[in-house]
Amino acid sequence: MALGNELEKQEYLSAYANTYLKEEIREEQIVRNLEPFIRFLEVAAQCNGTILNQSKIARDSGTDSKTIERYYSILVDTLIGYFLEPYHRSVRKRQSKRSKFFFFDLGVKRALENTLTVPVQPKTSGYGRSFEHFFILECFRFNDYHRTKYKFSYLMTKDDLEVDLIVERPGKTPVLIEIKSGVDVDEVEIGRYQKIKRDLEPCEFWVVSQVAASRKGLFYEVLPWKAALTRLFTND
Repeated sequence: MALGNELEKQEYLSAYANTYLKEEIREEQIVRNLEPFIRFLEVAAQCNGTILNQSKIARDSGTDSKTIERYYSILVDTLIGYFLEPYHRSVRKRQSKRSKFFFFDLGVKRALENTLTVPVQPKTSGYGRSFEHFFILECFRFNDYHRTKYKFSYLMTKDDLEVDLIVERPGKTPVLIEIKSGVDVDEVEIGRYQKIKRDLEPCEFWVVSQVAASRKGLFYEVLPWKAALTRLFTND
């Protein structure tokens, strides 16, 4: 369906969020009591892409942690979103850490948190979060389409230094990806990740952004986001 102006797009996304995510789930009796679920959807949208604190989400949604866990399972089972698990070489330890959750569509996420009419301005934190959300969604989609069976995760160090995305590829070295929304990359800032790369060797470290051309640094590569997707999913 072709949508014309910005208002039509906003109305379509709002209708989807209100009709499908709420009414269809109720009609299918996936959720019997809809009111806590509606509150949960708004809170979950606000927490999109952050490390989940289910106790806090439960308080903000007016329910309990077990219910929140079930709600997230419903969103995953109905393909409304994806978990991004914390990275660890041990699967057991990976499962003991907190995940992130990403809705399957940026517009739906904004509709659920009632921010469709708020412009997303470049060079703001909101723009950076949206660009990170967009790129991670593209990785999930390309992985499904190309059936590459990659595993995705994120890494938060004890010093609160975060690697946005780690791509584990069968038969290849993992790729650590820092996602930047700008058209330039701060070389000094990227230097902070050198120890992480050394600790996780063998691996590659990419900085994915909106730069015009690829280039190599001391221990990393800077790539335009389209080139990064091509290298990940269509190159042998």
